[in-house]
Amino acid sequence: MAMFLDFDGTLVDIAARPDLVQISPQLLTTLQQAHDRLDGALAFISGRSIADLDKLVAPLRLPTAGIHGLEYRDNSGIMHPIPPLSIPAHVKDRLIALAATDAGLILEDKGNSLAMHYRQSPTKERLVRDELEKIFSALGPDFILQDGKMVLELRPAAANKGTAVRKFMSELPFAGRVPVFIGDDITDEDAFRAVNEMQGYSVRVGNGRGTSSARYMLPDVAAVHDWIVPLLPR
Repeated sequence: MAMFLDFDGTLVDIAARPDLVQISPQLLTTLQQAHDRLDGALAFISGRSIADLDKLVAPLRLPTAGIHGLEYRDNSGIMHPIPPLSIPAHVKDRLIALAATDAGLILEDKGNSLAMHYRQSPTKERLVRDELEKIFSALGPDFILQDGKMVLELRPAAANKGTAVRKFMSELPFAGRVPVFIGDDITDEDAFRAVNEMQGYSVRVGNGRGTSSARYMLPDVAAVHDWIVPLLPR
């Protein structure tokens, strides 16, 4: 098996703000043991940046694709950044101004992408969506407006979680194994489809509202942890 794990909503419950997420020492130990048991064929594929994930899971350091595949670190620890396409400064300025209108709007600057979280101000969804759709329509096909759980993210179209799965699966120790991807959000659908094409196992976390390409389901984050435990060395 080659295991690919989303982070927020999959390994940890989604927090009110991205910077409030906490990960337990027990889960860190579990992930390290699973990584060892799979001979290194376990990776994070997340919307977070690699630097952000590394802080959260320190001292653990796994193969990771960050910012929906725009960043990539292989099993040997070597970074393979995709040439960045910068978001124009005037776009960032507009989103900073939008966030300033409501304390519940959180602008997350990931460097290569900008994510506007409205979880703390759900009534502002229409305002956020209208503004980001206007910006996106003016930027052209080199960018994507990515929907998520109470968040909209503007990012380059150069990669997604599906391309990240395919890149990992082309290299050792992942190559030749059966891929498993576990995720919880719309942002994970590209990875679900990639895994399905490889005859692997696509697993959606949560109640699965709406349509999804995932072929299996786990009810919540705790169930994901329970699913990983049997993989550990005995």
